[in-house]
Amino acid sequence: MLNEGRRTELLFFLREIVLESGVSEKEAEPFLASLTAKGSRESVESATAFLDSRIEEGFISEDLRAPIKRVMRRFTKMR
Repeated sequence: MLNEGRRTELLFFLREIVLESGVSEKEAEPFLASLTAKGSRESVESATAFLDSRIEEGFISEDLRAPIKRVMRRFTKMR
């Protein structure tokens, strides 16, 4: 699960990755909110499945999968 206490930092790094890819701020916000909510409430695997579905839809490119997963892994809470 993602560390809810570091949500602001997580969103900062994810936003940077997504906005650099050309996605508008208006479209990026709901995507990032859904991604972090799934990672925080359900599991990182659920967030990854959501990410994969958005890549298949063409919302973001395949090239962003690795950087986004790297950031999520960095902010994962170990129990």
